[in-house]
Amino acid sequence: MRHAFIDKYSHISSPVQRIDPLIKLLSALIIILAMVSQPPEHLLPFALYGLLVLMLLILSRIPPVYVMKRLLIVLPFILFAAVFFPLSVKLSDSSIRLSLYDPAVLKGISIFIKAALSVVVIIVLVSAEKFHHLLSAMRRLKMPAAVCITSALMYRYIFILADESMRTSLARQSRTPGKLRQNRLKVYGNQMAVVFLRSWDRSKIIYNAMLSKGFSGEFPAPGRERIKTGQIVSFCILGVFLAYIRFMEHINAFVKQILIP
Repeated sequence: MRHAFIDKYSHISSPVQRIDPLIKLLSALIIILAMVSQPPEHLLPFALYGLLVLMLLILSRIPPVYVMKRLLIVLPFILFAAVFFPLSVKLSDSSIRLSLYDPAVLKGISIFIKAALSVVVIIVLVSAEKFHHLLSAMRRLKMPAAVCITSALMYRYIFILADESMRTSLARQSRTPGKLRQNRLKVYGNQMAVVFLRSWDRSKIIYNAMLSKGFSGEFPAPGRERIKTGQIVSFCILGVFLAYIRFMEHINAFVKQILIP
């Protein structure tokens, strides 16, 4: 059975894939933090954030169609939040006339841009690095072991559930070709029960096999390579660039005060 792995493009040789997982995770976190904390009064910083995310997408060599398909999954929720925020302000005060430069409208636009760019950053992060390497980087950041182990087990067992679901669907379609016209709820209910029972049995077999190979509740961490100096310098440059965008107005005002007496 073929599955859609979330780290589908982690094998590609590109500048982004070659970055240490820890640096990659920290870079994604500071990019998202800078974008989310950006005030919505001016849209120029968001254009710079968009250029930065676009550059990361190009350097990662991940197909844009792949990113867009995953972005479209959450896009309705983002649009819902972005559109209904100014509408809620309008409903709370009917005397307000919404315009493009109204603070509520700018807030809604910033919500859309922040959420969409953050989702793209997360997609690039999880697609450009193996999942267990990201979990190892999280453990290096002192993330609770229970969270990492639970995530690792969920990632492994979700494919068992998907595999059994595809197997039972194929078996049902071979016995009853075409669309079901009668007893749909009963058929799908029985199929869900079979999927659960088969997945339960397979998961127990896999877990016992893990125990027989010495699993003690902690997955072995992959061998750590020393973080290269160039990657650390690049991370610092990224941090300075994000800090400049985030505090652009304050920095420009401070420079004007110095240059113009």
